Amino acid sequence: MAHVCALLKRNVLGFRIKNVNLSLDTLLFPILKESKHPDAELEDIKSKLLGSRIDSVGRHGKYFWLRLTKEEVPKLRVLLMHFGMTGMIKIRNVKSHLVFMENGGDKKILKELNEPKKEGDVKVEIDHEWPPRFSKFEMDLAKDDFKLEISFADPRRLGRVRLISDELASTDEGLLQLPPLDALGPDYSKSKVVKKDSDDFVFGDPDPCNHGRPRLSLLDFNELILSKKKPIKSLLLDQAYFAGVGNWVADEVLFHAKLHPNEIISSKIENNHGTVHPVVQGLYESLIYVCEEAVKCEGDSKKFPSHWLMLHRWGKARKNQGKAKTKEGFVLDHITVGGRTSCYAPEVQRLLKKELVANGNPEKRKRKQENELEKPVNRRTRRRV
Repeated sequence: MAHVCALLKRNVLGFRIKNVNLSLDTLLFPILKESKHPDAELEDIKSKLLGSRIDSVGRHGKYFWLRLTKEEVPKLRVLLMHFGMTGMIKIRNVKSHLVFMENGGDKKILKELNEPKKEGDVKVEIDHEWPPRFSKFEMDLAKDDFKLEISFADPRRLGRVRLISDELASTDEGLLQLPPLDALGPDYSKSKVVKKDSDDFVFGDPDPCNHGRPRLSLLDFNELILSKKKPIKSLLLDQAYFAGVGNWVADEVLFHAKLHPNEIISSKIENNHGTVHPVVQGLYESLIYVCEEAVKCEGDSKKFPSHWLMLHRWGKARKNQGKAKTKEGFVLDHITVGGRTSCYAPEVQRLLKKELVANGNPEKRKRKQENELEKPVNRRTRRRV
């Protein structure tokens, strides 16, 4: 989501909405499905958007929003959006680095990375077709003599858009207390330290503030992980605990943490409250590292570290293709965990051995020694039985 917020923050702040083209789509606009008069509801949304000025951009997990104001209307409004799996924002004739890795996008990126770069080779993005294919709604923006056209496109129709006028949404902290954001856990790309928005944004994290929902401390994270009896891949995808972690992000985190996607950590490690096991600490550090790095790069896969799994995890179903490898040579394989395809490196992501984990636990080792001392001694062998 960082790439979309960054694209919007660089281009649309201060612009006013001059025209809106909305369609009666009950999937895209959930409020229409609940309304007795969807046509009138759609017109109301349009009238509220027209003339509004875009003042700021925010994000949390897989959601992002635009804050809107009108001089004649004191109430602030928030245009809250979620892309689903294939949604995107396009700004006409403004280049975006977003590439969907399925259906050959990964091959395109790898080819670009391997091709020698020519000096001065800068491509200008021209959108000859507008609105773009699969566009669900469009807005025309204006600021002084500048004009922009933007589109919300979504091939699979899994995206959702809401216009929120609740007074609680006057702050980002309040917005996160409203549905659907109230059901989300922390966003681990955001630091526990509250960071202020920057007016001179150029590139990177467009919204570093945690909006009152900071990521867990290591000790609290340890308690969470060791209280859940489900595969770690499935747990990482649970937005109630890890907002924004999608399929490829979860795979990347587990690759760096050297954990098998099907691992149930709580079944291998006993929770000694107040003590963090190195396995859990490694997972915590990998989660923060991957989330922060992805946002810092604005989700541009061409800028991801070369040793990452991400660029090599796709194309499972391609014919006449052997198993993919990371740049460091780790062979990759795919399994299904919780109904989701998971890519991992079997060589480095093995299931934990319970007895080895237990032996590394000082308390368990002490109890084991005490139990051994209580056993009777065989007089012939001098061993405890």
